[in-house]
Amino acid sequence: MLLRSLLLLPVIAGCFSGNVQRAARVPHPGVPLSSGQPLTAPAELSAGLTSLGDFMTPKVGDSSQAVEVPATQMRDELRFRLGTRGQLALIYENGFAATTQRPDATQAPVGGGDVHGYGVSGSYAIETSTPGLVVGSTLEVIGWSLPYVEYKTCTDIECSGSDTVISHGRASPLTLGLGLNASYRRGPITWFGGSFLRNHPTAERKEINVMLDGDNGVRSGPYNLLFHAGVEIELARWLSALIVVHQDVTGDPVRYGPGVGFGLNARIGH
Repeated sequence: MLLRSLLLLPVIAGCFSGNVQRAARVPHPGVPLSSGQPLTAPAELSAGLTSLGDFMTPKVGDSSQAVEVPATQMRDELRFRLGTRGQLALIYENGFAATTQRPDATQAPVGGGDVHGYGVSGSYAIETSTPGLVVGSTLEVIGWSLPYVEYKTCTDIECSGSDTVISHGRASPLTLGLGLNASYRRGPITWFGGSFLRNHPTAERKEINVMLDGDNGVRSGPYNLLFHAGVEIELARWLSALIVVHQDVTGDPVRYGPGVGFGLNARIGH
């Protein structure tokens, strides 16, 4: 199959039009693993999973799109305190290919390859008149490395119409995240909840009689809105654990059930 694809590349490269079928492995929607309270140390290292798995199997939301979604996705952050209530964070996310789910079993299988994301975020916690209660806001940008597969069939008059080239690659869309939440800290326990808006990367499943111009069809995608609620518990002066439940209410391009995330936050410095 590989040899046949290589032999057909010159034919496809000389083609002006054809049919394309594709699919991409994209990040699972999740929320930052933070309560939104201001940092109590100069820096904080956060490690955890924004998605431990799905309570319900993801379903197709938009049949014109073709995506695979890891059920388990990791998120790590290195946060730095800015002033008394602001913070800057470096972000790494990884969706594990071994846990991939295909909402539509008939779509093209992507193959191997984890989902990788690298980004930065800024947050600020607004003090209220109630001690321990703050309203937090977050803005993040993440650049992704997403595996995809593409089937190209030439339909020009010079082609037989049955010659198809299968190619695998990685796309690099960007996503923007916007978060707003409230949190209440009392002693070692912090309760929090809010909303998070972020693009859901996607790939157009089929295109008929289009220019074969090398476009992989993977896009940043529509914004998905997630509501979440959780609790953070201080285990020691330097360590806390957090659990959060979230629900994606958008359903484009995939419809999800409730999800759960878990994280550990380690404070660095005094």
